Amino acid sequence: MLAAAGSSKALWYATRGTGMVSLVLLTASVGLGVSELVRFASPRWPRFVVAALHRNVSLLATAFLAVHIATAIADSFASIRLVDVLVPFVGTYRPLWLGLGTVAFDLILALVVTSLLRERLGHRAWRAVHWAAYAAWPFALLHGLGTGSDTRTRWAVVVNVACLVVVLAAVLTRVGWTRTVSSARRTVAVLGSLTVAVGVTAWMMLEPMRPGWARKAGTPSALLTATQPAAGTVTFPLPFTSGAQGSIRQSHSDASGFTTVTIDTALTAIRGAHLRVVIHGAALADGGVSMQRGSARLGLAGAPNLYRGAVTSLDGTRVVASVRTAGGTAVVLSMQFSVDSATNAVTGTVSGQLGVQ
Repeated sequence: MLAAAGSSKALWYATRGTGMVSLVLLTASVGLGVSELVRFASPRWPRFVVAALHRNVSLLATAFLAVHIATAIADSFASIRLVDVLVPFVGTYRPLWLGLGTVAFDLILALVVTSLLRERLGHRAWRAVHWAAYAAWPFALLHGLGTGSDTRTRWAVVVNVACLVVVLAAVLTRVGWTRTVSSARRTVAVLGSLTVAVGVTAWMMLEPMRPGWARKAGTPSALLTATQPAAGTVTFPLPFTSGAQGSIRQSHSDASGFTTVTIDTALTAIRGAHLRVVIHGAALADGGVSMQRGSARLGLAGAPNLYRGAVTSLDGTRVVASVRTAGGTAVVLSMQFSVDSATNAVTGTVSGQLGVQ
């Protein structure tokens, strides 16, 4: 059971990580492709260097995409089948958003195959497919926003917006560099690109980043029941990764000689979320505590005791806890804290995922 849990967790992290890296590399490939089209060059970056970098970044993006797909299929949580990788919009897990990722993969696969057969197809046919492959980027972005576990986290927002800005700049550079484009078309291209950028950003803030997106996106009811425990009308988004900010206080030793350390933090990526960790143990010379027992409580406004459980591991400033709802739904919390001893302020990150029953 422990081995299975570790394997599932590793696949989940691998799918998340390779998906985001694939988007970043695909964004870089689009930018470098535009640099080639406008014949960008400098003494330090001759054209053959730009071309070689574009090719290598594209190959690396394809490699990470292959790992992303393989780990998603291997992870049994979402039940993604091989056919879902090739045929869009036929899956049972968030079919629209998963299907957009499938379309992006099909376009990239077509580019890879035609590149291998470029001499037989001819330059014109290959170039037509190459242009179509640029459409893979917006499909990949929307796929990540709609299905990604990290869409709500601050760092993911920064990465997604940065990728959007890079591609927008590349499109505007391409339009501005082409002398045959009229000023009217350039104006339309600029306004259209800005409208798309603003629209995608607004949609991201109003839909995927708000509670309830999992159900709206098409997550199967069985998975919603497993990952979104109910407490009246209160739900908690799982899995999640969030920043944490709060305070720490330490009591004096009690009759048993134990010191109690209490950490209270708010989770910055989830509105109203609050985490309390209490650790009992012998005080150490460096100000730490050798834990004898510990407890953790995670909740939302209106349900402060949604999850309760025990601290299972304490290693310096890294804490792991296993908590569950009254109905028995278990969640594993992984916490990494940083303490300012002068002000007793605490910052860090907290991740939560469905525990293995």
